[in-house]
Amino acid sequence: MSQLETGPAATVWDRVLCAVDQTPASIHAARTAARLMPAAARLTLCTVVHGGALGADVSLERSRTREAQDALTHAQAEIEAFHDAELQLREGRPVRRLLDELSAERATLVTVGRHSDSGAAGDTLGELATAILHEAVCSVLVAGAAERDYGAVVVGFDGSGGAGRALAVGRELSARLALVLRVLVATGGPHPPGPGWSRHELGTELDVVEDPRTAVDALIEASHTARLLILGSRHLGGVMARSSVSEQAARGAGCPVLVIR
Repeated sequence: MSQLETGPAATVWDRVLCAVDQTPASIHAARTAARLMPAAARLTLCTVVHGGALGADVSLERSRTREAQDALTHAQAEIEAFHDAELQLREGRPVRRLLDELSAERATLVTVGRHSDSGAAGDTLGELATAILHEAVCSVLVAGAAERDYGAVVVGFDGSGGAGRALAVGRELSARLALVLRVLVATGGPHPPGPGWSRHELGTELDVVEDPRTAVDALIEASHTARLLILGSRHLGGVMARSSVSEQAARGAGCPVLVIR
């Protein structure tokens, strides 16, 4: 089987869990998933109250719980025109609890917003988004606060198996929603595309753009006019390095970034 044919693309959208808080980026992430996933897929909005940080302050605990409930209600109202959703309010350490929920829900996609926590000084992704991008075993969608209803679905392609899976998802999504699909091949930098790619194998019907810049620079530039950027992870089931193309793109992209595992 060709690398370009690996992975059942539609399953990425089967069971989606959205990490919700009160930030615009969080709401955008939920709305992006709701608009892109099939009607029959399952969508869960999940908010985690960090109970361990509350101590014995009952009034503070109640206040945080009300804020979490309000965040869920607000997110549900924002996406109800696009998709039904189940609501979950959980307590614990946010990253650990969300990872546990992904396993319990057998989620195929988790969505998070950039700047989705207040303890992320100097980190344009945010601690929660960075941890989920590194540790989630399913695909990850990272979105910022800006929204865009136009633009192509751009797939970063380097000839790897991960890129093949990303392209399969891009094909499925663009066909289902009648979106333009564009394949971006960055040829510059220390890690040019491997021998697994060629215009012939990609298919003559595809819009393939070769960019002489590095992968990160080319992807971030393309993201500023794209509706969605799709990338493949080279580290299935493992921890992605902080210098990975996926994380660097997620940090600087001007549109949502979907990392396929």
